[in-house]
Amino acid sequence: MYHFIIVGSGVGGCTLYRELNEKYPDKKVLLLEMGNERMKYNTLKGEVQILYITSLGGSGLGAVGNAMRADLRKVGIRGSEIYPEIERELKVREVPDSHIRESIRPLFDYGFKRTPKFIDFEGCTSCGMCARKICPYKWTPRRFLNTQNPSSKIVTNFHVSSISREGDIFKVEGYHLLEGKRRVFQGERVIVCGGGINSPRILSTILDNEHLGSNLFVDIFLTVGGVLENCDLDRSVPMALYKRYKGFLLSPHYSFHLYRSIKKEKKDVRSGDIYGIMVKIGDEGRGFVKGNRVYKEVGERDKRLLSRGIEEASKILQDMGVEEIHRTVLRGSHPGGTCAMGKVVDKNFETEVENLYVCDASVFPESPGLPPILGIVAMGKKLGGIL
Repeated sequence: MYHFIIVGSGVGGCTLYRELNEKYPDKKVLLLEMGNERMKYNTLKGEVQILYITSLGGSGLGAVGNAMRADLRKVGIRGSEIYPEIERELKVREVPDSHIRESIRPLFDYGFKRTPKFIDFEGCTSCGMCARKICPYKWTPRRFLNTQNPSSKIVTNFHVSSISREGDIFKVEGYHLLEGKRRVFQGERVIVCGGGINSPRILSTILDNEHLGSNLFVDIFLTVGGVLENCDLDRSVPMALYKRYKGFLLSPHYSFHLYRSIKKEKKDVRSGDIYGIMVKIGDEGRGFVKGNRVYKEVGERDKRLLSRGIEEASKILQDMGVEEIHRTVLRGSHPGGTCAMGKVVDKNFETEVENLYVCDASVFPESPGLPPILGIVAMGKKLGGIL
């Protein structure tokens, strides 16, 4: 019997694991994770390709270190009060001159700013692989797993198939992916932190809520770019600068997908000759998760924002000497909204089932329009204080 069972080890799950272990050193905390030490990308194809990671640490492992302050008022948190503490813990700092390549410095003239990052730039080699490998110089949610007590336990490779409750006790049932053995864990309180795609799937086994799984947003993005010889953006800190517009954000970004597309036409082009600017919008929640089906629609409002972003990015690229403009397909890497506060959970992150909570990006009622990691850490801290 556990006092707390956390399902999912993304940013929210790892934050809660640390908070609860520190707050209750004598209580039993169980963390269940479907992935393991390996970082596995999942791609859901459709009008928008949705990306998320299955691993110990969740999608936070593939983050490029962006530590922007999203507005948290709609989840009942005053960011100005909690963000400074989180930024100290994650050692956030803006990208220094030493890690800003000459090829992106012209963006300062267009009003771009340095991006705050949770990266140790003293050790960072600007390999450009932030999204593809686990680096000791970039904070990841796994660092929060170092805090535990003798009664705590982390179980990886475990697929949760259902949650039920008998009296005051929850039963979390599933099976070990490697051993094939079914197991049932019992707990007094359960916090689901499976992310915008998997949290509604898991909760559908215990909740009958018409809003569960609806309102899916993914922070749609694409990369616009072309050939700019010897720019070496592939060996740069990803998204080292950024500029916010009304409804969208631009940031320099090397895209392997863009490189592969251009190389089909220009066989001699090098990866170091590809220059790109990411266009990212805070999209409307026009999607849903229902069982194994995930649907994401791009509405007219989002199409207008993307068009404006593409136009703005293209002008900058042409000014810099990129003659032929290419673009990638639409993708999204921050799925959320599917367990929205005010519809699926209350202001304390609790569902209609007492002692059953949700703490991840699925709780956001709408897209924050900025990288959500700091915001999810803030939610984990708040819920840790409530429990």
